Amino acid sequence: MNNVTENTKVIYVGIDVHKDTNSFCAYDSREDKLFAEHKSSSKFESTLHYLKNLQKSVGQDAVFLIGYEAGPTGYGLCRKLQKEDFACVIIAPSTIAKAPGQKVKTDRMDARLLAKTLAFKTYSPVCLPSEKLEAIKEYTRVRTAKITMLKKAKQNLLSFLLRMGLPYPQSGHYWTQAHMAWLRTMNFADKWLQESFEEYHAEVITLMDKVQRIEAKILELCKDDEVREKIDALVCISGISYVSAISIVAEIGDFSRFSKAKSFVSFIGLCPGEDSSGNRVRHTAITKAGNSRVRSLLVECAGSLRMHSVVTAKSVRVKERQKNASAAIVSYADKCTLRLRKRMLYLSQKGLPYNLVTTAGARELACFVWGMMNFVDNRKTALNKIDEGELSDIQKTVEEFIAQ
Repeated sequence: MNNVTENTKVIYVGIDVHKDTNSFCAYDSREDKLFAEHKSSSKFESTLHYLKNLQKSVGQDAVFLIGYEAGPTGYGLCRKLQKEDFACVIIAPSTIAKAPGQKVKTDRMDARLLAKTLAFKTYSPVCLPSEKLEAIKEYTRVRTAKITMLKKAKQNLLSFLLRMGLPYPQSGHYWTQAHMAWLRTMNFADKWLQESFEEYHAEVITLMDKVQRIEAKILELCKDDEVREKIDALVCISGISYVSAISIVAEIGDFSRFSKAKSFVSFIGLCPGEDSSGNRVRHTAITKAGNSRVRSLLVECAGSLRMHSVVTAKSVRVKERQKNASAAIVSYADKCTLRLRKRMLYLSQKGLPYNLVTTAGARELACFVWGMMNFVDNRKTALNKIDEGELSDIQKTVEEFIAQ
């Protein structure tokens, strides 16, 4: 679309994408005309055939902009169309304006809406990751799926033991070495109760082994050239492990698309909502919009970061991670750790609940993550030449938002 001028004829094509079928609609904004409505199978050959025929009918000099709503079908169609020299974008669902109280919804109407959304530019495009980054993201999501299954398996085992009148007799946390040793001593006189216990227990052990195996492979992925530099910078911050760092980087991809820390925090749903009217101003809980996985990871990292009672403490593992990092990155990471621990300690002393304190810490941590990733994204052109004034300017930008 870079060569488009005022005289260029632009055709906007909306595609309502489904697993089995695609619905098409073309829109000419000059004539305010919807045309070439069609429905076919979801095979790419059918989509390409439709676009080639449409190109012939409107003229080879026309420029096409194609768009479809982000969904479970992923990025494959967009990549294939771009390889065929068609401009294609994936539209964020939350930015598609829909009529309130609409009672009728069809694929044809959705395709029309997408075509007009493209023409009126009332949408936000989804960031298209590289194929390598998408592969890394999918593998990190395998771990998340296994963790969810493991939590359920552990719950099933503990519930079974509780029904049998065998709660863990010792004080302390579950799933420690002592607790696992206690589980191995379980023995039931009834054959089927013993079988039930062994099934529950075996499932927990199997899933724990799978999670460990996946995490070991994720550590290998951290060395990939596409993500290594960003991950090495993120793990300099206390509370952020390699697994969390690669998951955040893979989910977000291009951090430079967020012009401010506020935009990034809003994207992951960690900013407070608002319900104000007239002279009444009321702030609500966080919006929980956008990428829930990154939001959960940052909350977990903030919870890990606040575990040290000494705000200036730095573990041996963090020192090892910071060993080969630049002075600017280490300084920024230490500033983040110190500020967040002080902030969360202050909020805890005020008597705020644990979850509110941790969420507040996650919000500020997200700001520092945004700043750190902007350091790395501009490393070749800025970070190697950075002086104290430039570093202070970037930190000031982050701190201004945090202070709000």
